[in-house]
Amino acid sequence: MIKTKNLYFKYEEDIILKNISIEIKEGSFTAIIGANGSGKTTLAKHFNALLMPAKGEVLVGGTSTKKDELNARKKVGFVFQNFEDQLVYPVVEEDIAFGLENMELGNEEIKKSVDEILKELNITHLAKRNVNTLSMGQKQLIALAGVLAMKPKCIVFDEPTTNLDEKNKKSIMGMIRSLNKKYRMTIILITNVLNDLRYADEIVVLKNGIVIFSDKKSKLESSVLKEARLYD
Repeated sequence: MIKTKNLYFKYEEDIILKNISIEIKEGSFTAIIGANGSGKTTLAKHFNALLMPAKGEVLVGGTSTKKDELNARKKVGFVFQNFEDQLVYPVVEEDIAFGLENMELGNEEIKKSVDEILKELNITHLAKRNVNTLSMGQKQLIALAGVLAMKPKCIVFDEPTTNLDEKNKKSIMGMIRSLNKKYRMTIILITNVLNDLRYADEIVVLKNGIVIFSDKKSKLESSVLKEARLYD
């Protein structure tokens, strides 16, 4: 699904990611975990061509993001930690349609897709609401709906539980797990919360922009988490 080969990325003169070679398998639930500042989100933004490597390459479905950014953005959706930044239009159904409009689909096809995703997420009753009147949990669902409407093969969730209370945390993680188990969608979860690892099959651990572990969860040892400063 996604491969990085000897990926380097730098911001000005600072090297943020160093020689990263990993593979995200199609249909997997992969957690990328590391302490704050380890490079997790920077790495994830390469998966849908929001960022480009300084050296090395990222392949999405076998195609380099350097050669075809649009391919990556169609196949890999991204739900940001600050998901409110993804809400563009004031009315819910219009906001969900935004990405589809950019794909230049017809009005009837857009309406059908929006109606389907509203129903799927059980938020049809919010269709005409102003997004500014919604709760944090509802806003996150709208951001997710906008991504799902474009039918990506993979979705990256960047620390999706950070701004939510316990009830909404449980709800959104249950929904993410369902996308993976029920629909076999590839899920990439960016997190610094050890408890989130229980949802994942594959784990990537970052420390200071370097991968120190990339394998099945069953092979992850506490010493790796300690090295990554994820244990007190």
